[in-house]
Amino acid sequence: MAREQGWIHRYPLRVQFDEVDQYGIVHHTRYLVYMERARVQLMGELGMRPGGLEETQLGLIVSKLDVRFKASGRFLDELVVEQGCRSAGASRIDLAYRILCGTTTLVEASLVLAFVDKNGRPCRAPTSVREGLGRMGTP
Repeated sequence: MAREQGWIHRYPLRVQFDEVDQYGIVHHTRYLVYMERARVQLMGELGMRPGGLEETQLGLIVSKLDVRFKASGRFLDELVVEQGCRSAGASRIDLAYRILCGTTTLVEASLVLAFVDKNGRPCRAPTSVREGLGRMGTP
C-alpha cells in the first residue's frame, strides 16, 4: 500500500474492563499490548502478515524498548495509538509511538525491532517493508 511521505499510522481502541485495575486505571502493561496490536496491523498493511514466518521465513524480535508514562487511561476511554518510523535499516527498524486520549498524551515510546530468519539469526528486511516504513513520519 503506497502512502505519501510523512504518514502516521493510527490505531483506535476503547479501554475494556479487563485492562484496568480496581481503580479503573489502565494497567501499565496494557499499553505494550496496544502498541503490539497497532504494530501487527501496520506490518500487515505493509505485507507482513501474522504467522508469516512459515511463509516468508522472516520474523521480528524486540531489540530495545523505551517507554515514558505521562498520564493514565481509564475504563471506556477511547484511545489512539499513533506510530511512525524513525529509521528503517537493512535489518532493523526503529518505531516511535504515542498513545493519546483526545489531545492528552498518555504514553510515548520507541521500539527497535530486528528481522530474523527461521533460525533466529539477523537477516535483511523485505524491500517493500523498508520502503513503506521509510516513507513514514513520527508522531
